[in-house]
This record gives sequence, structure tokens and C-alpha cells, in this order.
Amino acid sequence: MKKILVFSFSFIGDAVLSTAVIQPLRRHFLNAHITFLVGPRASDLLATEPNIDAVIVYDNRGEHAGWRGRLRLVKTLRHDKFDLIVNLRDSLTARCVGAEHWGMVRGDSNRHAVTRYLEVLQKRDVDTIGAHPHLQLTEGELTAAHGFLAEAGWTSEQLLIGIHPGGNWVHKLWDAANYARVANALVEKRNATILLFAGPNERELQTQVANLMDVPPILVQTDNLRHLAALISTCDVYIGNDTGPMHIASAVDTPVVALFGSTNHLRSGPYGEKGTVVQSGIDLGCNPCHPGRNPGGCGAGSCEVIAGITVEQVLAAVKRPIILETSS
Repeated sequence: MKKILVFSFSFIGDAVLSTAVIQPLRRHFLNAHITFLVGPRASDLLATEPNIDAVIVYDNRGEHAGWRGRLRLVKTLRHDKFDLIVNLRDSLTARCVGAEHWGMVRGDSNRHAVTRYLEVLQKRDVDTIGAHPHLQLTEGELTAAHGFLAEAGWTSEQLLIGIHPGGNWVHKLWDAANYARVANALVEKRNATILLFAGPNERELQTQVANLMDVPPILVQTDNLRHLAALISTCDVYIGNDTGPMHIASAVDTPVVALFGSTNHLRSGPYGEKGTVVQSGIDLGCNPCHPGRNPGGCGAGSCEVIAGITVEQVLAAVKRPIILETSS
């Protein structure tokens, strides 16, 4: 059995995107034992992922901080005697583990992250046809999600729209009032039920959007990322900013409408045919400013580029046949 360690990421979205390498590796190395090295938050999502055999937590703000922490990590990884390191984060630490090393391929920085991850395998003649980020939910997780929705009063005859107005960076965020307007229109015109998501630090924003809605939404306030993924998988459409849950939605095959302004959709947009990117078309000459280009250096508390997206644009994206095929 070949022991493979994938150097994945700390941020949830990046870690989800990195799952695209799992199936190609399994096809190429029959019966491989695949371990993912991820940050503490992402480990909550991947630790029970059926397609991954093990997870090792890389805590760069705790026990693995500084050079002493990295040495501690290398010692741990050497002890596990991996045969192959798939280094998706271009980490120097990965080169010190003492195994065969597959590193990143240099090229155009505007390629999608998944494209760059799969190129690591393609360079070694691994077939990546059809590969994409994927989270495999268990029957128990799906049952718990449907139980939550049933208890909240939702029935399967109703269109279910997931909305996440939050994000980890203020310059990514579309206005809360606009999200409420989108939700109100979908409830009125489509008789939709709104599932309103929020991260651990976004409860106030969630409440703000809910208070602006004409019909109360179903509030999701779980910190369990697997439960979050299961709930997103039940949605007919997911609408949100450039965040980890947006990538979770794609990975559980839920159609996505993603709003982009200050971040680069070519690098981190929703992956796959069911993803739609909405942009305002405003060009300030500084956008996208993340990654690179002194992100947030303008000093503004919000980004005019994403603020310029209209409610009508988002509703038009939601109406696409590929997204609302179940309600046509």
C-alpha cells in the first residue's frame, strides 16, 4: 500500500478545492492510503470524509508556529514514513519529509486553483479527466439535514434557496439589504423557502438580513461543517460571496450563484458547470485586489466593485435553466 500525504490548506475553501486530487490519485495508485495535512478549521470538515483515510492537523498558530513548530511537524511526518508527498501549497516543509515529492507547476497565476492542483498530477502522467472537488456525505449526515429542515417546517415541494451573506473579509461582502431583497423576491415569485447561513462570527449579519426579510427564513447557526455541507446539499440553489461555504456548495453538487468584486473569480470562482459568477462590470483599475495588489489598500470600508452588483443581476442568474431546472 502506497502512503500518500497531500499538503492541503488551512482555509476551508482551499481545502475543499484540494479534494479534486483524491479520485485521480486513487485510480493511479490502487489501494493507496491517502492522508491530508490541513489547518484546524478545515480538519473539522475533512476528518470524517469517507474518501480520505486520515487527516493530520497543521496548526501554524499553535504547536507548529515558528521554526521550532515546523521542525516538530517534520519530525511527526517523517515518523509516518510516507512514500509520496503531493505538495499543493508549495511548502518548503514538504520537501523535508524525506519522501518522493510532487510540487506545483509554474504558470499563469490566473488559472483556477483546481487547474493548478490537477497539473501537479498531470505532470506525472496521472489521468485527471473528470476530476473535481467533491465531498461525500454519509446517509447519517443527510438524514440529520432533512430532519433539521422538517423540524423547521420545510417540505420537499418547496424550492429551497441557501443564502450566505457573510465572508472573512469585508471587501468581499455584498450589502445585507440586497441579500434581503433577493430573498424577498424569491419568496414572493417562486414561493421559495430561504435557508440563511452564517459563520460563527456572522450571527449579527445573519440577524440583520433576517430582520429585513418579509418572511422569516430558516436560520442555520451550526459550527459543524459536515452538517453545514449536508444542509447546503439539500438546496436547489446556493447564493453567496467568495467564501469557503461557496466551494462546499460546488463540492456537494449544489448550483451556485457567486458574487465577486475584489477577489479574482478566475482563480477562486465556483468550479464546474453549475457555478455562475455575478460581477458588476465596474472597473476601478485596482480590482481584483486579492490576492496580491495590496488587498484592501484603498482604505475603504467596502468595495464599490461588488457594491455595484444589482439585485436584478443576481435574480437573473438564479433563473438560469441549469439552476432552476427542478422548478421549471
